[in-house]
Amino acid sequence: MDGTSVTLSDVLYIPEVEGSLISVAKLAEKDVVAQFSKDKCVFRYGDATAMEAKRCGNVYKLKTVGDEVCHAATTSRKEPWAVVHARLGHIPFKRYEQLLTMADGVPRVADAPSDDVCAGFCMGKMREDNFSRNPEKAVKSAGVLDLIHSDVMGPMQTKTPGGCTYAVTFIDDFSRHVTVYFMKKKTEVLEKFKMFKTDMENATGLKIKRHRSDNGGEYTGRLFKEYLSKQGIRHEKTVPYTPQQNGLAERMNRSIVEMA
Repeated sequence: MDGTSVTLSDVLYIPEVEGSLISVAKLAEKDVVAQFSKDKCVFRYGDATAMEAKRCGNVYKLKTVGDEVCHAATTSRKEPWAVVHARLGHIPFKRYEQLLTMADGVPRVADAPSDDVCAGFCMGKMREDNFSRNPEKAVKSAGVLDLIHSDVMGPMQTKTPGGCTYAVTFIDDFSRHVTVYFMKKKTEVLEKFKMFKTDMENATGLKIKRHRSDNGGEYTGRLFKEYLSKQGIRHEKTVPYTPQQNGLAERMNRSIVEMA
């Protein structure tokens, strides 16, 4: 009910069964009382409500959040290359082969990739003409934490299990290290930036020098400006209607949404 984890013992794993079934009789042996009504079933243990199941047709369904490892195990079956290609952000097959040797739980493909051009990839990568700029005047980062790119995306249509509909990304320009935080409101950007700053500076022993973002109110508000000033961090803001100046963060947000 409140997000507390409950461990169920004496369970059986049946690969052919897609859903999970809970035996009321087995729960009763553990002194759990089930109270059925026409629209829900409440499970009580002593004086506390352990869990609640809503009626869906002729069954009662529990709202649960599965473990990521369990999800990886259930997706071990082979999928068509077109499906895997889209799930992994339209990566090329050679990069996919490298990924197989680098990580566990990578979905397997059931067929060899064809020479057909991925229409979704082409449409998703379409953009405006190249943004004119002078490479000689472009200021590049000299090292880790020299420049941090940031952008907010949302609100998303689907909430996370914690009720978040926004996300903020922080990208180190030099190493391309990406950190993503989920948020319920845009006003949490400053809090997330403080967390990011503490984690990265403790890990590297270095200090953030510059922060680049658009002119969103979450970045231009008084509290955010005062914090950057006190920390000695220079704030680089993009020119209005030119998101290309913060293109690294913009492209990362697009990639995250495509792979979600």
